[in-house]
Amino acid sequence: MFLLRSIFLCIINWIATGIENDISYKSENNEQIEQVETKNIVYVRDAYAERLESKFYAAREALVIEVENYIKEYAPASALSALTLVNLCGEYGVDVRLPLAQGHIESHFGTKGTAAKTNSVWNVGAFDGYSADKQIRKGYGFKHPDYSIEPYLKLLTTRYLIEGKTEEELLDNFVDINGNRYASCQEYESKLRCKWNKMASISEKYDLYKMYKLQLGI
Repeated sequence: MFLLRSIFLCIINWIATGIENDISYKSENNEQIEQVETKNIVYVRDAYAERLESKFYAAREALVIEVENYIKEYAPASALSALTLVNLCGEYGVDVRLPLAQGHIESHFGTKGTAAKTNSVWNVGAFDGYSADKQIRKGYGFKHPDYSIEPYLKLLTTRYLIEGKTEEELLDNFVDINGNRYASCQEYESKLRCKWNKMASISEKYDLYKMYKLQLGI
């Protein structure tokens, strides 16, 4: 009787050990499967992000080339950097077509008028009757046209592009928060819109660049 009981207990113990080992194996196996699946998900996400970044940089490069071509077509002597302009417009969330249209009208991208001396491409701080020397004395002179980009964008985003106002809306009425016009010329808006409407190639490249920029969340 004792022998039969011992054999019975051994069998029970063997079965229990097998079940425990099986559970342990399945548990470890499931963990390994989960780890592999997690790694696969991370890999897919990383691969997607890399492709998206690659498309974004390609779109930005294509946009920069178009902007560079536009500047050089109308102002071959301009030292304004298309890459710097595109990057800073991206940082400030400003449609690059507006700075291009304004930079063209205001100073031919820093090559004409007082801007040829002040390097203030968008004539920030240039009031009617102000000479280039007076503008410089008042702090509106720059060592290089690129240095005039950020002060201009800050002015746009703090006084003009506010409360949801868009760049295209400014083309109809270019006034600031207090209703003051950017320029005294009464045809200023129509001139800007004329330039804007001739940027079909830039518009196409900009829309693609903006789409990838939004998808990346930058």
